[in-house]
Amino acid sequence: MLLLVSSAGVASSAGDVKPASTFKTSVNSSAENDLYSELSAQMELYNENFDNVPSLVQRLVGSEEIAGRIKLNNGEMLYVTLLMNGGKVGDFYRYDTPNDPNSKFGPTITVESDEDTIRETLNSDDRLRKSVEKMNDGSLKVEIEGFFRKTVLWSIKQLYS
Repeated sequence: MLLLVSSAGVASSAGDVKPASTFKTSVNSSAENDLYSELSAQMELYNENFDNVPSLVQRLVGSEEIAGRIKLNNGEMLYVTLLMNGGKVGDFYRYDTPNDPNSKFGPTITVESDEDTIRETLNSDDRLRKSVEKMNDGSLKVEIEGFFRKTVLWSIKQLYS
């Protein structure tokens, strides 16, 4: 998930790119809604600038189901799923339980982190490198199924360390 957000940042700095519109939440919205809205905007930006996303990231996410588990600063959990289609975000949604009730086969990529790590990455000038840094220090955990995907992630970590 964060690799996509990171790639949105890479894509947004390339050429004539228009930023995603800001998602507005109600006055009484929680931090969960705020972070979810921000991630939603980043997913749109990623799709709009897909041609500028590094090919390794495109290969990694392919047509996968990616589960995100983010511990929010208020102690709650934000659970999200990205359903990828040809490397693009086909669907992005949240749910209230640790396991996605809509999942048919389960995620092939699982990302776990906390709100501060996510926000620090979103605010970075080089989001992909920041994501790799966070993976290396253990604050961003990425579990991947399959030899090919693990090899692609290893390559990304080598190139962006």
